[in-house]
Amino acid sequence: MFATRTSLQNTLHAKKPLACRFSLLVWNLHKENQTEAFEKKFHALMQSYPSDILLFQEVKYPKKSTFFFHKHAYFLAANIETKHHCYGVCTATNFALEAIQNRRTTKKELGFITHKSLLITKHQICSNKTLHIVNLHAINFVSHKIFADELKKITTTIAKLDGALIVAGDFNNWSKKRFALLQAFQKELSLEKLEPENPHHIKRIFSQEIDHIYYRGIKVLRAEAIDTKDISDHNPLYAEFELVL
Repeated sequence: MFATRTSLQNTLHAKKPLACRFSLLVWNLHKENQTEAFEKKFHALMQSYPSDILLFQEVKYPKKSTFFFHKHAYFLAANIETKHHCYGVCTATNFALEAIQNRRTTKKELGFITHKSLLITKHQICSNKTLHIVNLHAINFVSHKIFADELKKITTTIAKLDGALIVAGDFNNWSKKRFALLQAFQKELSLEKLEPENPHHIKRIFSQEIDHIYYRGIKVLRAEAIDTKDISDHNPLYAEFELVL
């Protein structure tokens, strides 16, 4: 596997702004999105949890065949590239969006394997407002100091964003020390932490939830962690929000 700076996109048909009330799904796909089992599960999921915005981590992009999410507008920030595929974080929607930054961690996992990636998108929303969304997959398999340094860089990047904001993804905060850093991150950026129903479905490592949604400038109407059985080693988080005017 090789690290990459590849950024992939399809935005030709995304012109309509988000409504004041919108829905969002966050899911680490564990590279399963090109399988028949995923296709079946995803279509059923969208019937029960229709989502205006999709935030994926560990998405698999095929270079020589059709990407599963090709009917959506999307940006994909890859952190791994092989001969046949790219992998990374992907933000997909059928509404207007603009990528304003994608970046990789400075350090690599285990010092030599791969970076992790972050994608920031800007979304037009009702009343001529703007919503920024940060889709991230935090670095893992590094020392506490490196994790702290990388989170600080992410904080500095996000601090430049004004107004309504969502920060979501797989934070790899599997230790008490990492969770404490995440609490400081939340406080510094004036974010609220989403508390979904059925939290027992949230991915845990060493009893720590590692998938999260943080937000500000919007109101939570509904939130749920969804059991999707054996599609991925993570379950999706679903939320409905309303812009605070």
